[in-house]
Amino acid sequence: GDVDIADKIVHTGDTNTALRFPAVDTVSVETSGSEALRVISSGKVLIGSTNLRNVGGASANSHLQIEGTTANTSSVALINNQASTGSPALSFGKTRGTSDGAVTTVADGDNLGLIRFSGADGTDLENATAQISAIVNGTVSGNTIPTDIVFQTSATNGASKAERLRIASNGQVRIGDGSATDYSISN
Repeated sequence: GDVDIADKIVHTGDTNTALRFPAVDTVSVETSGSEALRVISSGKVLIGSTNLRNVGGASANSHLQIEGTTANTSSVALINNQASTGSPALSFGKTRGTSDGAVTTVADGDNLGLIRFSGADGTDLENATAQISAIVNGTVSGNTIPTDIVFQTSATNGASKAERLRIASNGQVRIGDGSATDYSISN
């Protein structure tokens, strides 16, 4: 049956390590007397913070938030210990499916993944003023997905991001926004 606990489960002989229930539908893990991790009611995991923050406008829906006061406490490390040329990887996956496990084909113009950069403007972190994205550029077929890498920056705010550099799927490099005065380099 169930075990009812008012607040926390404490490790025997190590009273500053605990599994806690600090609020309704919330679970936290404490080590050395401080909260190390929190899972909130929406299933999101917070590390280094007890409040979900909106970063870059649409990031309030992120399932993982890491917040710290130093580069070390606000970083993610991926480590591969392998005697070969293999490396750790950050992988993005995109389908047009509507359920977990879907493999519905992506289409021309779809974003396959992006990295957003946001800075505090004195009120919030909601303006993503630079980003790198991978965008499908052409017809998708079995094991063939032509993709461009696009770099965008902003002179003012997140709403004014403009393409500054594109590496096209055909190897062409375009600098600027595609106007006649911009540069294009072909291989």
